[in-house]
Amino acid sequence: MDQSSKKRIKSTITLILRVSVAIAACYLIFKNLALKDLLVSFRSLHLWVIAVAVVVKFFAEVVMASRWWILLRSLQIAIPYKSALRLHFHGLFFSSFLPGSMGGDFVRAWYVTHHTHKRVQSALSVFVDRISGLLSTFSIAVVTWFLYLRGQSVLKIEKTAGLPDLFRRYHNELYLAVGAAVLLGVILLVLPASRYFLKKTISHVWNHGMDAMHQLREVLHVFFRKLWLGPLAVGLTVTFQCLTFLSFWLIGRDLGVTDQIRYYFAFFPLVWVIGSLPVSIAGIGILEGGVVLLFVSIAGASPESAAALALCQRAIFLLGGFPGIWIHLSADYLPKTKTEIFVDA
Repeated sequence: MDQSSKKRIKSTITLILRVSVAIAACYLIFKNLALKDLLVSFRSLHLWVIAVAVVVKFFAEVVMASRWWILLRSLQIAIPYKSALRLHFHGLFFSSFLPGSMGGDFVRAWYVTHHTHKRVQSALSVFVDRISGLLSTFSIAVVTWFLYLRGQSVLKIEKTAGLPDLFRRYHNELYLAVGAAVLLGVILLVLPASRYFLKKTISHVWNHGMDAMHQLREVLHVFFRKLWLGPLAVGLTVTFQCLTFLSFWLIGRDLGVTDQIRYYFAFFPLVWVIGSLPVSIAGIGILEGGVVLLFVSIAGASPESAAALALCQRAIFLLGGFPGIWIHLSADYLPKTKTEIFVDA
């Protein structure tokens, strides 16, 4: 079996596992819901509220694309603004179908390298931009939780056992795992073929990793050297994400979830950060489950109204990134001419 076949098999297995996670999560969320009550929640929803949320989400994505473009310009990668905007929405389209909400970032990082000869820096800029966005999102959740929700437990779980108790309870399993790891390491070191593979892999990772780390250091150096860049990125992210949470609050009021705005500013950013983990397809089931769990267990919402809010969130994500469909179908994410590739300042 050649290397490409092994990669295809691995990708297929990974895809099956993540689809299974999405299906299982959705099943656990909706298996006990009363369909009639769910439909009643949707009947009370005003269309203009959904329209406002979609418009806010669209402009929030435009601002996020602008944030990334500013970072590129700071790195002296002079990609036209329209190209950055197209690449952002193209990545957003793939985020709707790839594992985790960051799946589209890999697509964006790949295609941005076609627009500049600074390939590594341009690709790393995507992930630096994403990390700054996630940190800003998480900070909203932390600040809101600290100010308004301290002392509240999500699952009403009693104090857990300490580490010594956990070790005594699971020491057999721990010894077994350590023994298996040691045995595997000995086998890999004894067999000549595995030693050669390990040596080649370590050398490859080291050489490319050091180059990537050097490029990342340059990107971060620019990010922190220009004192205005960090606050600008955080300010843009926080402002438009707060507007998005505000639109979700309007939807939640219509659905009968809760009219206390603090829950929306605490729960949605936390769920978005968790949903970025690549354990599902586009965070399906993870995002919805987080919304239902938090609003039901803490805000006291009914499972049906919370599920309706979670479904509205998914619909707004899809509608807000709708331009990405046209960009993908028209292949409008590559340089129009060869001269666009070398436009760096």
